[in-house]
Amino acid sequence: MPPDANVALRADAHIVILRFTSLGDVVKATILPRVIRARYPGARITMVTAEAHLPLIEANPHLDRAIGFQRRAGLGGLRRLARELRAERVDLVVDVHRSLRSRLLAAWLGAPRVPYRKHSMARYLLVHFGWSWFRASLRKDQEFVEALGVFGVRDDGRGTEISLARVLDDLSVAKRFAEPLAAIRRWREAGRPVIGIAPVAAWELKRWPLEHVRALMEAYVRETQGGIVLFGGAGDRDVPPLAVGLEAHAVAIAGGASLLESAWFASQCDAMIANDTGMSHLAEAVGRDAIVLFGPTSEEWGYFPVRPGSRVMERGLHCRPCTRMGEGRCTHPLHKACLVTITPESVLAALLDVLRKGRGQTDEAR
Repeated sequence: MPPDANVALRADAHIVILRFTSLGDVVKATILPRVIRARYPGARITMVTAEAHLPLIEANPHLDRAIGFQRRAGLGGLRRLARELRAERVDLVVDVHRSLRSRLLAAWLGAPRVPYRKHSMARYLLVHFGWSWFRASLRKDQEFVEALGVFGVRDDGRGTEISLARVLDDLSVAKRFAEPLAAIRRWREAGRPVIGIAPVAAWELKRWPLEHVRALMEAYVRETQGGIVLFGGAGDRDVPPLAVGLEAHAVAIAGGASLLESAWFASQCDAMIANDTGMSHLAEAVGRDAIVLFGPTSEEWGYFPVRPGSRVMERGLHCRPCTRMGEGRCTHPLHKACLVTITPESVLAALLDVLRKGRGQTDEAR
């Protein structure tokens, strides 16, 4: 049941935020505990996400409780979680996922729900017919907050956040991170810039060509003699080979780092270059500017970078956007023209400008 516009929350209300997946959306939802806490300082705030994403919110200083739900627990596990939360009294459910799973949990909690809209029909019409029914594009984190406007919750302009407390202590004793930690320390002591590159994406249509990535790396090293941290997941076997021949300037943590550890390494970079993926959102959430390469998706989806120093690289082709998440096939005569025609030279120019403007700034995350 949606909330009535005249309903006022109790000062000690129990507010439950639901966002199970995906990585980018979970990161975007990290704005919610802070802005809710600002409006209701005495509230009890719980956030439920997928078990894999739990480390990203566990140390959030604005949450009273963070819960990781295991998908394999199924409906029975969801029922048990609902009973557990209902025993604590739930006054409001902020469901910013609107999946079948989150809707079931929200219904079983039996509390008023925030009327968040996913714009599924508008996306469908834009992708398949080129008709845009979107109003002025809002970032996804702004949309999440706007849904709570009826309760007096407002965007504070500070964006998303991930707490990195105690991460370095764990990293420093892990032997698999000895090389990247030493490399970053060496580059820093030499006064060289350090950048992150996340060259992969879950969907092939979203991937900037790897030959472009390699060309960018070589040009960046020639220009700055700086360091490069390559990011990727356990199955991203194409990432480590990108560092071959550039070992003095590049290290790969692909497959060796958790999401939270990846966020920490991103915080040690001066800038992040990424496809339209969760890694760009992670970087911004730890205070780093991102240069994001957009191909088959577009601004209407709400995932453009949020920091003033971040940049978007895109081509204004008539066939964009052509997909919701990256699924499907390219219909342009030049395969993935939206990404192939973004040149390494143009990305390097944007990167050097970001580095130039960002040098000398301090950040608590470093």
